Amino acid sequence: MSGSHLSKDFFELIKNIGECKSKQEEDKILAAEVATLKVRFTEQLNPKRMKEALVRIMYAEMLGHDASFGHIHAVNLTQQTNLISKRVGYLASAVCLYPGHELTTLLINTMRRDVGSSNHVEVCASLIAIPKLVSAEVLPALLQPVLNLLDHSLEVVRKKTVMVLYKFGSCSPTAWRATRTSSAARCATRTQR
Repeated sequence: MSGSHLSKDFFELIKNIGECKSKQEEDKILAAEVATLKVRFTEQLNPKRMKEALVRIMYAEMLGHDASFGHIHAVNLTQQTNLISKRVGYLASAVCLYPGHELTTLLINTMRRDVGSSNHVEVCASLIAIPKLVSAEVLPALLQPVLNLLDHSLEVVRKKTVMVLYKFGSCSPTAWRATRTSSAARCATRTQR
């Protein structure tokens, strides 16, 4: 995400935090920022302001402040058709949510749809978020659509797919066996061609 998408106000926030002399000073700035974001999310935000607000939420959460009031907006942004909005939504979801979080179940259908997309940017955005958000309970819903990506025409998609499958294997050994069996069958089919 280039800096042209972010306001001067955001850069000022980053500068002020960088110049803090103590953790207490940083916490004071971030507490004020979180309070401002709570108010901002009660307003109707245009897409550009929504993306910036989610970047601010990610920044606050990475520095240890609770901004859970914005998590649902991250999930909603993943469902947008605008690719930049979708990528910011997936990134914010991956940063702020965790496997088993109640909002990750809302992402499953969106991730399944995006993994099957003809647009590789959508596919990659979902593949980046899946390993951060998947748990053994939701893995069966995503396993087959992800396995199908092993035959994708783009190398970058296949590489991300392998990383997701590695995560699946660490979540559930049963899924790992299914992955290995399916991969072996795919390799055998390619060899016979």
